[in-house]
Amino acid sequence: MLHQRVDDEWSFVETLRHLIFVSDRWMHRTILGETGPFHRLGLPPENKVGQRPPPAVDLSAGGVDVFAEATLDVILPIREDRAQEVRTLIGGLDDGDLSRLCAPNPTPGSPPGQIPLQAALDVLIREEWLHHEFATRDLATLESRQPPRAGSN
Repeated sequence: MLHQRVDDEWSFVETLRHLIFVSDRWMHRTILGETGPFHRLGLPPENKVGQRPPPAVDLSAGGVDVFAEATLDVILPIREDRAQEVRTLIGGLDDGDLSRLCAPNPTPGSPPGQIPLQAALDVLIREEWLHHEFATRDLATLESRQPPRAGSN
């Protein structure tokens, strides 16, 4: 079920890949200002693994490979690393940091101009929350499609 889609939405593994991209885009690129922030297995918005014609957001020059396929065993350590980095970042902030302006993010689809660090964190946290909701919803749908197990009522 980890690679199955519901209503052509991302699979669970694709969702985790997208959250890697979200962390790279909003924490590494926007907040920390890194110029080469993207993991190869990150999945930009509006892309599907294996999508043809070319991806909706092309970040191949930045090393992102939307056509790559990955197992949960490959994705989880990357995802766990990004989650720990976000926790460390947030744990080190004080109130004054939240109003700091982040440099413009040239990543396609990013807001133009400078944005406050708090706004970038808001996007990062909202993405985490929403994709948790989507994954939970889709898991329930996939489980409901499974035939009953022997001995269950």
